[in-house]
Amino acid sequence: MSAARPLLTLPLAALLSCAGAPSTSDAGPPDSGPPDSGSSQPPGFADGVALFEAPDLDPAPGSLEVNLTAKVAAVKVNGLTVNRWTYDGHLPGPTLRATVGDRVLVHFKNELPEATTIHWHGVKVPADMDGSEATQAPIPPGGTFDYRFTVTEAGLFWYHPHLDSSTQIGSGLYGAIEVVDPAELALGDPVVLVLSDESTTDAGVLLPGDESGWFGDYFGREGNTLLVNGRVRPTLKARAGLPQRWKLLNASRARFYQLKIPGAQVQRIGGDVGLLAAPQPGNGVILTPGERAELWVNPAAPGTAASVQWLDSDRFHLGAKLPAQDLFVLETVDAPALGGRPAPPAALRTIAPLDVADAGTRRLELMEKAQNGIGVLGINGLTYDESKATPIMVRLGDTEVWEVANTTGYDHSFHLHGYAFQPLDVAGQPWPVREWKDTVLVPAKQSLHLAVRFDDRPGMWMLHCHIIDHVTLGMMAMLHVMP
Repeated sequence: MSAARPLLTLPLAALLSCAGAPSTSDAGPPDSGPPDSGSSQPPGFADGVALFEAPDLDPAPGSLEVNLTAKVAAVKVNGLTVNRWTYDGHLPGPTLRATVGDRVLVHFKNELPEATTIHWHGVKVPADMDGSEATQAPIPPGGTFDYRFTVTEAGLFWYHPHLDSSTQIGSGLYGAIEVVDPAELALGDPVVLVLSDESTTDAGVLLPGDESGWFGDYFGREGNTLLVNGRVRPTLKARAGLPQRWKLLNASRARFYQLKIPGAQVQRIGGDVGLLAAPQPGNGVILTPGERAELWVNPAAPGTAASVQWLDSDRFHLGAKLPAQDLFVLETVDAPALGGRPAPPAALRTIAPLDVADAGTRRLELMEKAQNGIGVLGINGLTYDESKATPIMVRLGDTEVWEVANTTGYDHSFHLHGYAFQPLDVAGQPWPVREWKDTVLVPAKQSLHLAVRFDDRPGMWMLHCHIIDHVTLGMMAMLHVMP
């Protein structure tokens, strides 16, 4: 497909920096009033979106040890009892909560009817723990595997299969990993929100993972049911003037999430890997598949119940958008005596820029071509099957500047395994804030430049579009970080 109109959707940080970025809040500037008066969120404020937390088998400080089993289980979705592929019988899977520096041990067992793996998206794991086909043999039904790694950075990460990924993620296999740093700034009461969708019949039965065949792979499978922490339109409570820190994860296969948060002051304070260097405008945030964001949300009007909505970002640039859909309700209770909390400070975190003065350069073209009479996708002219015998080669310690060029007429979500990067610019415009990312939107017919340093963990890694159906059509390549 070719672009049918001027570019409307920019990557997350670029969109937030634009003067014309979507803003749906009628609230004024962020409250910079007195510090917290000792008030708290309403009792049970997050019960409606509560996630199951994986029990820690090792009470010793500095470690997290959990059991995790992939299995078919009955769960409640939208009032129906339905079978899903789950981790430990939960949708989403249990949240792994850890502190920076913790050693993590996951005893994994596969009770599914087919093989699987676990990829720790965004976590800096050793290559042999990455869970991709480049580093791990599939775990067969009845098989087990121990994943071991140390979490070194604060942020919201996630885990999911990297085998038959679209089908297995779409069937319910995904979960969040929240890593906290006790020394970090207090920026509101934290709430983890996992955004996902699923494709079902009216009776709640999952449609086949290969539904619509090639068309599903090409256009990406967007489910007909939108979920927030596994629920349809749940309620999150808040007190007016008392900010919350929303930690958002897009765990969908192909759906982009543009959020409309009415009646609140909103700033983006974090991205894929922890806090930004400085806060950014936050209403209208767009998350591509696999991407995360942290929002400082200060409800302004007491006594209201407003729907936070999904808006169509028109990722295919067709010039027509689908109607908005409700995601969850933000219910703001009266708070007549609250002093509020100050807005986020002008500086959130010190992030040193990567030194690119002597960096090598590399171009990665996200492209499509005809093959055997059908359209396929690839990187630098090759599908994954054509390229995996000749991986991209870099040396441990190298710093490179990558130009990721999207020559197709629709948006892609670019993900790099094993390493975070610093975006430098997109569509010819400087990236508005220094931050670390591992997944980023590359707009149609545009290029993005990023800086990456291969500072540790040699081995084989993957890079691909995280519209996960596009991997099936070939938009993936291998990266060999050599000792």
